[in-house]
Amino acid sequence: MKKFISSTVCVLFVLFSLQGISQKMTWTTKSKAANTLGHAGAVHMMNAEFEQAYQDFYEAVKLDPNFTVALVFMANLTYGNVRKDYIQKALKSAMNKTNGEKLFASILDSGLTQQNRRDVWAKLYTMFPDGAVLGHFYVITRATPEESFSAAEDYIKKFPDQPAMYNNLGYYYLQTKKDTAMAKQYLDKYLTMYADGANPYDSMGEYYLDTGDTENAKKYYTLALEKYPFFNSSINALQKIATDKK
Repeated sequence: MKKFISSTVCVLFVLFSLQGISQKMTWTTKSKAANTLGHAGAVHMMNAEFEQAYQDFYEAVKLDPNFTVALVFMANLTYGNVRKDYIQKALKSAMNKTNGEKLFASILDSGLTQQNRRDVWAKLYTMFPDGAVLGHFYVITRATPEESFSAAEDYIKKFPDQPAMYNNLGYYYLQTKKDTAMAKQYLDKYLTMYADGANPYDSMGEYYLDTGDTENAKKYYTLALEKYPFFNSSINALQKIATDKK
């Protein structure tokens, strides 16, 4: 980033900006279009739609190469030398940003332990308790399934209109509690709330596969690919079903 950018030529757009007394982290970018793409990418990330998230954040960074939060997400969506490059760019871009953005970028520090990163997410969520995105990642980074479950229940009381957490609770009941009835209830709600997404259908496909209903599993994995034909989770699941059948 240039050391000085005149306020007459650079308007700072804020994703999840402060409204009234709301406490949400500022996401600084000079591009309104990058802001929109960042918002879309965050939604896809929360809903485990990583292919779409990558596309959104990639385009956002093309529009604003110093968009710190988009760079952090790109670092988490890439591997090898590409990831290293995004980490360097994210950390550099955060130097002249808000304290929240600096802390967010610090998650990429290679010297952090897993517990250190949990602590960073906890601190971010404490600083910005009205941020649904930060709250989501706080929940899913807790140390145990029980801690995540408790945090998820608190989250949906606070953010009842965020569909992704219903998916997480569905998986908790399916995989940890082995309560298929409750799992189905949460996954049905997730699908209803986020019917245009690919992941709700993929999750329902996994539910049916885990409960021994291969035909319904195939149906829902196929529906996921109708929503987004490059959704790798469903592609791989259908391939595995076909291989196992042979």
